[in-house]
Amino acid sequence: MKTGIVTSYPGQEFWNAYTELWEQSAQRSVFQAPQFIRFLAKKFEHSLAIFQYVTNERLYGVAFFQHEDGTYKLLSEIKSDYNFLTLHRDCTEADQEEFFRQLFEQSKKGSWKIVLNYQPSWADYMPVMERQARSAGLFVAVSRHSVCPVLETETPQGILDWFNSLKNYRYYVNRLKKQQNAVFEVFTDDSDLDRWAEEFCACHVKRWLNTPTPSQYYLPSKQELTREVFHAWAKDGLLTRFSIRIGEERIAFNIALRQGNALVGHAQAYDPDFAKFSPGKAVMYFIGEWMSSSGFSKIDFGKGGEAYKFGMTNGELELHKIFISNYTSVPFVLRSKMEKTVRSNSGIIAVYRGKIKPGIQKARIRVLSEMSKLF
Repeated sequence: MKTGIVTSYPGQEFWNAYTELWEQSAQRSVFQAPQFIRFLAKKFEHSLAIFQYVTNERLYGVAFFQHEDGTYKLLSEIKSDYNFLTLHRDCTEADQEEFFRQLFEQSKKGSWKIVLNYQPSWADYMPVMERQARSAGLFVAVSRHSVCPVLETETPQGILDWFNSLKNYRYYVNRLKKQQNAVFEVFTDDSDLDRWAEEFCACHVKRWLNTPTPSQYYLPSKQELTREVFHAWAKDGLLTRFSIRIGEERIAFNIALRQGNALVGHAQAYDPDFAKFSPGKAVMYFIGEWMSSSGFSKIDFGKGGEAYKFGMTNGELELHKIFISNYTSVPFVLRSKMEKTVRSNSGIIAVYRGKIKPGIQKARIRVLSEMSKLF
């Protein structure tokens, strides 16, 4: 058995071993896919830390971290909806115990302050991780962070039946086709990807302009990262893009990832100039048709409990936020306890989301607007 933390970008031998591990992992998460995670590791190699667990000369577990402002977060968090650790599907509970025991022993020595955002509550290693962190004498706080709405049916036909049961969704598709000669597109490779990604970013900015939640895609760095991530997922054979085109103009976009028999939603946008045609709902009906004919029986709408998701789903999964550190990191411990307390109080959360957050976002819009005038 061999474990260790590597803080430099690893060589090809590691990536070959990691690809084999991911293909045989318990979850095979799209947000840990080899080309995607390798791209992030290279782009952020200056702040990279990789914990490796090797047993019987085989890589059996990996956790990719990014070190930022004195805190270690999972690398995939940069562009993901939830963040798994990658463990081999043959890992026994004893293997999991040893994996986390070694991880927390080394992080304790290094006085790491760890924040694990959007942790999937359904990962089978979660109880072991928390138990081992406490056994190592570390401070641990687990709070409810968000939800992941899902639609799951017994068969692929059930997906189409579900969308047919939703009021007017099919009508929106037919109206766009008849009145606007709309074309519904799907891409499962990298065809025309750069131009498509550029159009998506522009549409997203337009959709959320002058709202309490302006798009981050106006930043060239965000546009570049998005384009590169899409290319990485395409190399992994996971990227699926849906769009609605009228003439030469695309008016709606939806990005999803193929994960077994499920489709994992990642991002979407539509042109507000066409809002009366409900292009967002129309593209979702089209996705349901495509899923049904392609053998998918589950769609995961990603992190966030937005109201529109619950109109299309029949269940939800919880996402947790986990804080881990030495007890001597007093400011971190106090902040973590305070955040957990706040998140557990629905009244405080409602006030924050309804009044405080919109006020902060409006102020931010004003600042950005003034900056744009200067530059």
